[in-house]
Amino acid sequence: MFASQKIRRRLGFTLIELLVVIAIIAILVGLLLPAVQKVRESAARMKCSNNLKQLAIAVHNYENTNQTLPPAGKGYGWCSSAAGGTGDTAILNMSGWVLVLPYLEQSALFNKLNLNGAFSNAATGYCCGFTGNLNGTLAGDATTNGNGALVSTIISGFNCPTDFGNRIEPAGSAYGPGGSFKGTLVNYDFIASRSDSGLVLPPGNGCNYWKRASAGARYMFGENSNTKMLDAKDGTSNTFMLGETLVSVANGESNPWGYRGWVMTGVDPNGGLNIWDTSTGTKLIGTLSSWGQAGSLHAGDGCNFAMGDASVRFVRGSTSSTILLQSSYMADGTTPNLD
Repeated sequence: MFASQKIRRRLGFTLIELLVVIAIIAILVGLLLPAVQKVRESAARMKCSNNLKQLAIAVHNYENTNQTLPPAGKGYGWCSSAAGGTGDTAILNMSGWVLVLPYLEQSALFNKLNLNGAFSNAATGYCCGFTGNLNGTLAGDATTNGNGALVSTIISGFNCPTDFGNRIEPAGSAYGPGGSFKGTLVNYDFIASRSDSGLVLPPGNGCNYWKRASAGARYMFGENSNTKMLDAKDGTSNTFMLGETLVSVANGESNPWGYRGWVMTGVDPNGGLNIWDTSTGTKLIGTLSSWGQAGSLHAGDGCNFAMGDASVRFVRGSTSSTILLQSSYMADGTTPNLD
């Protein structure tokens, strides 16, 4: 008879086999991760584009009701104006988005706001010898009329999912609504010239730039603007209406939805897109170099714009400043090619 033999069955993996399995998993993760990131970025860009689309439609609906587009803002107190000059007599510092709230399903918030009161207590120039609006008087106190607290409300439709910057304005800062209240920064705003700040104009002559500019030098929005879609003589599909920006800014501050503080004029594409801060000697991707600039963290180096016809376009960062400026003007007689 044959001697019985025990056959041992090997359990588990050898170290080499385990390392091979780990290596295979690592390779698969390496192959899948870019695809997952690409899907996420595509979804984020689509969400961002849809946000802008909804804002553009709301602006159109506002015009349908009021026969004019909303202004970028009303009654700035921080732009320079001598007594008897170009500044509004009632300083409101209201953002035009306040007027659009009912068309964004935000009627409950809108009804709580005091439209005749100040939305920010900024009534003087912050630096550089700019006096502020000496022709006007602050319409009450934003810290006691309720507006200061309400403009701190976060409205998700103003936020791009790719921007992870801090969108809460520090209390008591030069850019807040006043007192202990904190403003809420957003990623989308009206296309408005940085000249609305008055910083590029002679001191004492900075308020209400849009109203004094020639028709060919006007963007669709500005302080106390009253544009109609018919004013976009270059064609609504050729004219920027709303632009994307980031909440992190090195020089100055980004824009809140509820009020206009120092240099919070809107989005001005003139000069280029995605101009990153290099003040520390290193390019800080995600922090724009200065206030009012357009930019985003979307892949592809560019940002989204809503055109006057409410269509949304992704514009490349390589687009020339000339094309960007011509696309911002609504009646300069040009038809710029953004492709």
